[in-house]
Amino acid sequence: MKIRETVLCNVEVKEPDEDLRYGWGNFRPTLLQVLNNPKFFTITVSFFSFIQGMSVNGFTNIFLLTLERRFHLTSTEVGFIAASNDIAGIVLTSLVSFYGTYGNKIKWLGYGSVVTVGRYEPILGSNGFANGEICRMGGNATSGFCFGQYGGEWYYIFIFFLGQLLMGAGTTPLYTLGPAYIDENVHPKSSPVYLAVFFSLTLLGPGLGFISGGSLLNIYIDITRPEGSNLAPNDPQWIGAWWLGYVAGGSILVIISGLLLGFPRELPGAKRIREEAQKEGVLPKKDEKIKGSVKDILPATLQLLKTPVFIFNTLAVSSGSLFGAGIASFLAKILQLKFGISPFITGVVIGTILVPGTVGGVLVGGFLVRRFDLKRSLKMAARFCVIASFFTLAGSGAWFVPGCGVPDLVGVTVPHKGSSALQGSKVTLSCNVNCSCSQASINPTFANCGCISSQGNSSTRSAVKGYCTKRSGCKTYLAFILLLVVVLFSVFITAIANKTVVLRCVAYNQRAYALGVQFIIQRSIGFLPGPLMFGAIFDSTCMLWGQSCGRRGNCLFNDMEVLTDRLGYTAIGFTGIAFLFYFLSFWFCKETIQEEERSKHKQSFKDEEEGLKENDAEEKH
Repeated sequence: MKIRETVLCNVEVKEPDEDLRYGWGNFRPTLLQVLNNPKFFTITVSFFSFIQGMSVNGFTNIFLLTLERRFHLTSTEVGFIAASNDIAGIVLTSLVSFYGTYGNKIKWLGYGSVVTVGRYEPILGSNGFANGEICRMGGNATSGFCFGQYGGEWYYIFIFFLGQLLMGAGTTPLYTLGPAYIDENVHPKSSPVYLAVFFSLTLLGPGLGFISGGSLLNIYIDITRPEGSNLAPNDPQWIGAWWLGYVAGGSILVIISGLLLGFPRELPGAKRIREEAQKEGVLPKKDEKIKGSVKDILPATLQLLKTPVFIFNTLAVSSGSLFGAGIASFLAKILQLKFGISPFITGVVIGTILVPGTVGGVLVGGFLVRRFDLKRSLKMAARFCVIASFFTLAGSGAWFVPGCGVPDLVGVTVPHKGSSALQGSKVTLSCNVNCSCSQASINPTFANCGCISSQGNSSTRSAVKGYCTKRSGCKTYLAFILLLVVVLFSVFITAIANKTVVLRCVAYNQRAYALGVQFIIQRSIGFLPGPLMFGAIFDSTCMLWGQSCGRRGNCLFNDMEVLTDRLGYTAIGFTGIAFLFYFLSFWFCKETIQEEERSKHKQSFKDEEEGLKENDAEEKH
């Protein structure tokens, strides 16, 4: 009995190794192991980011002007809708990135993609008419639709807010744990290429979202156009089928979430690659003081906040994001109002310039990082960001490119016939006050009409609803687009270099958390206030407000000349601040371990040369 006990005591019990095969639960067939590699993971997580970008930064932004008209919202209110995607991220990113660092990143990513499916419920509010009460008007007047049943337009704002909130919560792990998982499972030399693929597909999503979204706006909101309607897509009263794009997105995300959940905690061979990179001095070692418990959150955060390189790089990225997020939300509106471009052409133009500007910038940036070995050099990566941000600042002049001016609108920009004075923001006078004109859109009542006479070489002339043909100068949109491509390229060429600065200026086991903290700050002072600020700028230049059932609705007419100046000065201000912070980030950079070793080798070689010269001189004497 004692012998058996001794034998049992000497038996070495080993914990079973974690199963690193691809699959779900106990279902991990050999056939699926061909997918268990960094390439397939990068493709899968990149398509997750692609669909998210297509929806949030593509569909939502191209549809904002349509949502204004459909639900009678102000630019500030639709700016709130665009910004609400980041509220969940601000709350959750810190916790997700910290615990995800020490937990299973794959589960965070997979379940996050499942949550994003709930974002596509705003199609519930896509009916062509509001389900509100009918206004009971006195006398012989007509009736109209009100939003009284749901307390006004805030019912619809809440629906979109909830959808954006779910999307923000579901994609929180995507931009922190996603790049970290890639970086942990490939060699540092190959990491820039994989990250370039990830960010390229991420940025390709909004481009396709704008193009396909613009196409959907050519379709009437209820698919079938009412009989007798002669509205065209370029008419201010036209409402396109904005809700169709969200249907396919939710279905694709269900498939992607299943694929993501099949990956193991880490890919086979990742541990060996990581240990070799740490021996070479390419990767910093773990900070053993931080173990991943709740009590370590504060020390980890304080350690990041004491790192000047991290702080100034984060402030630079956030300053650029504030302007970028705001302008991205309203770029489609700018093109439509400033240059008179139709929604479809607007989507095609924005989608087209996003590809060379953003994807091209990321790919070229990734190539340069690899070509000049910036992945190993923190200081060189920071210097690269400074140079690129200077070109972004120089490109701010794009916002001063003149547009079409302000079209003549009777009662707003030009006086009524027989009057020498403008009526401010009023288009109603004593002569048409009894015509029951709708104040929800520009749809004037005409009197004393006659045939349009032919003039010049034109054989026929016709009148159409909507704005008159824009005045000369509208071809300037080509110069605006060209400059915008340059600006986008200079912004996104730093995508990989920025990540390199963050990943190399902190301890190895703080990298995911550092990305998370940066993302929180970037969202808090960049993505979140950006659309709200630009919405307020648009509203401040409104010359004519729509009225719906006695309430102020969406803006019907903006002063584009004033808006152009305000956007230009805002661009110079925030890109200049970003340039300053990038410079400070570079200024506080210290040499990495690899650079220090190279410097020591160079110095010792120099000392040896000087010693040999001295010996030669002594021998000659």
